[in-house]
Amino acid sequence: MDIKMTHTARVELANAIRRRYGSAASKEKSRILEEFVAATGYHEKSAIRVLNSQPVPKRQQTRHRPSLYDEAARGALIVLWEASDRVCGKRLKALLPILLPALERNGHLKLDETIRPKILAMSASTIDRLLRTPRRATRSKKPHRVVPEPRRRIPMRTFADWCEPLPGSMERIWWLIAETLTGAAMLTA
Repeated sequence: MDIKMTHTARVELANAIRRRYGSAASKEKSRILEEFVAATGYHEKSAIRVLNSQPVPKRQQTRHRPSLYDEAARGALIVLWEASDRVCGKRLKALLPILLPALERNGHLKLDETIRPKILAMSASTIDRLLRTPRRATRSKKPHRVVPEPRRRIPMRTFADWCEPLPGSMERIWWLIAETLTGAAMLTA
């Protein structure tokens, strides 16, 4: 029997049963073990190992890493993205060493010396992540592809419209070929 139970549900069930299993007698342990195996789908030996082990405390995994890129770097990146005609992050990453000096040289962009190395050091995935919100804002709401009206009015034949020869009967096809050949031979003779 295939049991579908999440890992967290198995851990919670093991934590609930563990104390009762540890203090039970031999016959009671086997009954508890059978119920646990039926509920979780564990192998018997694996279930014994889980129930005899100490409960593992839940650890909170929080990352408190400060953001490397502030709002000024994000704003400059948006200007560069617009200047490059809204290309994807991979292409913008390759274009940045050329585009940034050209925009600064022509007076279209003036960056602080602390922001410039940050923008040049950004990876393509970071660029895509920072540009996610402006991309959504500029995306159009209309459907991507609309079929032109004349194409809908022109009738087209599909495979369902072709009835002869019927698929799947090779004998019939060979019989039709033989019939046409013999009919053609009779006409020529």
